[in-house]
Amino acid sequence: MPSYTIYSLGESQISISGGAELSGYDQGDGSHLVGETITLNSTAWETIDVDDSENNFEDTDSSQTLDGAQSFDGVSYDSGLRVEAEYQLVVQDPDGNSYTLIGFNINEPGGGASYGTVEGLAFMGGPGGFPPPGVPLTVVSASEGGSRPYEELATPVCFRAGSRIATETGPVRVEALAPGMRVKLHGGGTAEVRQVLMKRYPLAAVREDRRFWPVRIGPEALGPGRPRRAVELSPQHRVLVRDWRAQIYFGEEAVLVPAIKLTNGDSIRQVAPEGDLVYVHVALAGHEVLICEGLGCRIVPR
Repeated sequence: MPSYTIYSLGESQISISGGAELSGYDQGDGSHLVGETITLNSTAWETIDVDDSENNFEDTDSSQTLDGAQSFDGVSYDSGLRVEAEYQLVVQDPDGNSYTLIGFNINEPGGGASYGTVEGLAFMGGPGGFPPPGVPLTVVSASEGGSRPYEELATPVCFRAGSRIATETGPVRVEALAPGMRVKLHGGGTAEVRQVLMKRYPLAAVREDRRFWPVRIGPEALGPGRPRRAVELSPQHRVLVRDWRAQIYFGEEAVLVPAIKLTNGDSIRQVAPEGDLVYVHVALAGHEVLICEGLGCRIVPR
């Protein structure tokens, strides 16, 4: 069966008001969370590899199973356990922005209602994507798990392995960064690396899935020295644009734009991987713009 990857945040990284928990106990539609607030305490998204005979992540689908033995939120699980999209939540942050969250469930053996053990939250892509950490998110509605294409699930912004990041001691390949190292920031100063996550996607899993194909930004595609040599980023990785595009399309001197929105079929284009695809996610303490080959790239906090 095809293999898919879901990014989920474990319950230990989440706070819920009123003493509530992700697990439903009495119902599996998430209605016990309506009116409560959910706060993501980190951006420590974990990957779950899933075997599925279909293209959709669903509730009560026996064909969705763990692809190999895996650990999630500090717990080890055997290969072949069924996974489900238990429920769907719509939440709003204090500014009125909406996000769609999915109750991610691993069905442990031993019987009992599956909704009694919801292990984490996955996230829908699109305009919302991952909500900001440290912000109370009010649950405004809930519904049964339903069905959604895997390609619509949110994936974190990443650099392709081999990308060189500017640090206080010189350029370093992104996969060689480590917590405690300091990277240079656009506009001056440095910031400490809090976390580096690396994920390898087998070619067979991403060959036909453009959601994962990197965007290649050619040398000086965004102006002199931006970038100095080709950079490859995940499609939703935001890039600092400071040329006529920012002024004409956004009315700003500088703007952060998802890499996929910059493609022009020539100097900036999506490229099909020829082998296994390795992405590296870097987290700092706050929303910052670090420098990759002279190009400003936004990083989310940890």
